[in-house]
Amino acid sequence: MMAGPLWRSSLVALLAGGLACLSLPPFDIWPVLFISYTILVWLLDGAVQSRIGNGRRFGAGFAVGWCFAFGYFVPSLWWISEAFWLEPEKFAALIPFAVAGLPAYLSLYWGLALGLAAVLWTSGWPRILLLAGLIGAGEWFRGHLLTGFPWNLPGYGAGSLDGFSQAASLIGIYGVSVLVIIVAAAPAVLCDAGKFLSGGLRQRLLFPALVFAGAVGLHVWGDMRVASYDAALAEGTGDATLVRIIQPNVSQKHKWDPAHADRIIGTYLKLSGMPFADPPATPPIVVWPESALPRLIGEEDALRAKIMASLPPGSALLTGGLHRITDETGGASIFNSLLAIPADGQIAARHDKVRLVPFGEFLPFQWLLEPLGLRQIVNLPPGFSAGSRDRVIRLDGVPAFAGFICYEAVFPRSRPYESRPEMLVNATNDAWFGTSGGPHQHLDHARFRAIEQGVPMIRAANTGISAMIDAAGRVKATLALGTAGHLDVAMPAVMAATPYAAIGDMGFLALLVAIMTIHIICRRMKKFCVPDVHEN
Repeated sequence: MMAGPLWRSSLVALLAGGLACLSLPPFDIWPVLFISYTILVWLLDGAVQSRIGNGRRFGAGFAVGWCFAFGYFVPSLWWISEAFWLEPEKFAALIPFAVAGLPAYLSLYWGLALGLAAVLWTSGWPRILLLAGLIGAGEWFRGHLLTGFPWNLPGYGAGSLDGFSQAASLIGIYGVSVLVIIVAAAPAVLCDAGKFLSGGLRQRLLFPALVFAGAVGLHVWGDMRVASYDAALAEGTGDATLVRIIQPNVSQKHKWDPAHADRIIGTYLKLSGMPFADPPATPPIVVWPESALPRLIGEEDALRAKIMASLPPGSALLTGGLHRITDETGGASIFNSLLAIPADGQIAARHDKVRLVPFGEFLPFQWLLEPLGLRQIVNLPPGFSAGSRDRVIRLDGVPAFAGFICYEAVFPRSRPYESRPEMLVNATNDAWFGTSGGPHQHLDHARFRAIEQGVPMIRAANTGISAMIDAAGRVKATLALGTAGHLDVAMPAVMAATPYAAIGDMGFLALLVAIMTIHIICRRMKKFCVPDVHEN
């Protein structure tokens, strides 16, 4: 892996990245990360040792990094193309972009990060910290530039480890991604990279041993945090709020077809009005998924009255729905919203989707792409408008909540809310992606929003996976993908406010500063210098 032409290193990087994607849902095979990231370090060793000059090293590092990421993103994001197959006669031109173009763009962040890593490369254990820090910074930029797309960050590869995942409550998912790379790449130190390392086996074992001890300690701390939360729940008093989550399993092909409107509405009313196995003492909250009905329910008083009459008496409804606002000139704006409707049937509050889906709800670079015949998949005149801000909604009879509409649940809340929510509500429609890995990944990403805030999440999905997620990010109840039904579950309590909820990404930034400080110190030490050419 270390010696030989760049094309061979790039091919190995491509395969190693493909292996790394098995750590993500629905597979959750996290041990593969040790193989993938160890190989990545050794590939960079070879790229640096066999080349003289910063330009050549940057180019080699960029090629290795881009290929690793491309191998990671293509098999883990192929399911995006499922949305375009619903109407291939209209959107077939976007399928190559979804399958290869988007991964190629996302891989640029990894290429730039590893190109810079190759220029700053050291020998020994410091190179592991450098790699993790630069990838972490690149992933942060990937999540923010050009509207951002932070899907499948490296930290999600450890999502099946409940204890380790609790680190997100301290440093968020970007910080967890840095830790995952440090732990996964640590075995690379065990093997000499050419003549990088001096000293015996004991010195080579020290860094991996310390890293693994720290990872185990973090996992134990996380388990203790969860156990403490469970103990607090067991000691809780009073009746918990009951939530009824509705999953109608409406096909995306039929969702907006007027011929199916009455059947869709009937499905919602039937599922919402089902009798309770154990009748609650207080009215429950009923939650419907994103853009639940093919109607503008804010403009139809009779329909809202019919809906509220079908719910358990006194219930409030939280539902996704399109909402139209007309300005003084008669112009209309359409928002993808989460509507809060109390028992009186009037819309009392709403959360408008702030982060619209590129190519789904809006067309980026419209001035360039529209003349080429491209448009967004959901093309409702006059087009979607984005909400202005996230906020906590307070409504009588409903715990204070913050809304996440579909894609918004992928984005960490890096700034504190103006007041602390008691629950998070994620209304989504993953019907676009069938029974692929997309809905499983989306659920896993939503789990981390609960961990980061220490607040439980209600997740209502059209075709699944609907779930109740507690404040520790554990899925307490689900409705299976591709099934219709309702889920009655008590709302778990909140945790104490987390550091991440208070300071957002500042903890992640502090971690990066610490890593770069260590790197600067190590670069000044001859012990960690890198030879200019590879020595056999």
